[in-house]
Amino acid sequence: MTQTYLAIIGDVVGSKEVEDRRNLQQRLRVVVDRANRLFTKTIAAGFVLTIGDEFQGLLSGVDGVDKLLADIRASVYPIELRFGLGIGGLETPLEMVALGMDGPCFHRARSAIERAATRETLVEVEAAQALPAFHIYSLLYAGLRERWTSRQKQVFDLSMSGVAGKSIALRLGVTASAVSQHLRAAEAERIISATQYWIESLRIGFRMEPENV
Repeated sequence: MTQTYLAIIGDVVGSKEVEDRRNLQQRLRVVVDRANRLFTKTIAAGFVLTIGDEFQGLLSGVDGVDKLLADIRASVYPIELRFGLGIGGLETPLEMVALGMDGPCFHRARSAIERAATRETLVEVEAAQALPAFHIYSLLYAGLRERWTSRQKQVFDLSMSGVAGKSIALRLGVTASAVSQHLRAAEAERIISATQYWIESLRIGFRMEPENV
């Protein structure tokens, strides 16, 4: 039975508009190093910068992927990122970092991030089987997030990554009440609930992989 993986490709939205590209590259290096430290239990091949402003990694499962993506977003605030996720196997040996490997998971992640750029969404998923929940979630999340203020995005990402409200308040130098207000305005509870359905769809995608049947 072939192992199923979740390949993740991340890219900067509007990267050509970023003036200090050297600083951006340095921040992205810090971000991938942080992801590799914090999510060792799920990472199969470490995150690494690839070409331009892209980075990629390989996970062994879907547990914690919502926190991982949110933590990466929070770490590059106020820069926005898009992600392409691909579910599938590998056709080459597993490496320590996500370079020099090939297989359906990476092909699908590439297709997903290209679709995200075309549809102007922030996260897309591709699997062997078409799962409409992926596409619906992507459109709705992008539409809602577009209406948020910069501070609402920051607070939401920190909250989604697992940081408690009081810790967010201390980190941002605001009151706990202000944090709660930002989360309510962003309808965070509904987004988090929808994200749990999205995670379950990822699990279904894993189970439906032909290699696992």
